[in-house]
Amino acid sequence: MSKTPVSFRVPTKLWEGFTSQANALFLNRGPFLDHMLSVELPHLQEDLKGLALSMRAKRFISGAIKKEVPLSPNVNIEVHTDTANLLRALAKEHNLVRDAFFCRLLVLLRCSDTLLEYLEVPPHASDRGLNVLLEEMPTSPMKALEAVRDNPLYYLREHVEHIHGCGLYRVALPIPTLHCYIEDEHVAGTRANARLSKLLRML
Repeated sequence: MSKTPVSFRVPTKLWEGFTSQANALFLNRGPFLDHMLSVELPHLQEDLKGLALSMRAKRFISGAIKKEVPLSPNVNIEVHTDTANLLRALAKEHNLVRDAFFCRLLVLLRCSDTLLEYLEVPPHASDRGLNVLLEEMPTSPMKALEAVRDNPLYYLREHVEHIHGCGLYRVALPIPTLHCYIEDEHVAGTRANARLSKLLRML
């Protein structure tokens, strides 16, 4: 199957952290991200169904990214052509800031304890709470690796959907560079934001 180059920009610290972890796990970053895109783009499509960023919201996110990554080099990977085509189609359909999607994907893959605490997700899978209802991890090391390969964000996604009632690409995160979608009421300078601010002042 043919492959197509894809480029994106993320904060240098985020990329270096991901690279360090990937190297320690003996992961080839390009093929791994190619696989992650093929797994996660359908979830992105589902999470953003019927939604599209306004131009003001898109400029807000793009501006935040430019402040974060002014000196970051482009990251170039090769992905399967069908995956690249789907990424382009979703970016157009949802007016998506592609770099923000890659930022969020890498942050979710690394998923610090601070982020887990913010999302109210337990740091370990156990036999308590929601974990009781989730699929168990195989005991066989190779099968466990296969299970993680096939659905790396499974536990995180299930907890977020249960706790927050939305998918990983809609759940609110406090950093603008991670927004795949944001309502205009949360974008300073928009009429929706002005209406919300007025309403909050009246409470």
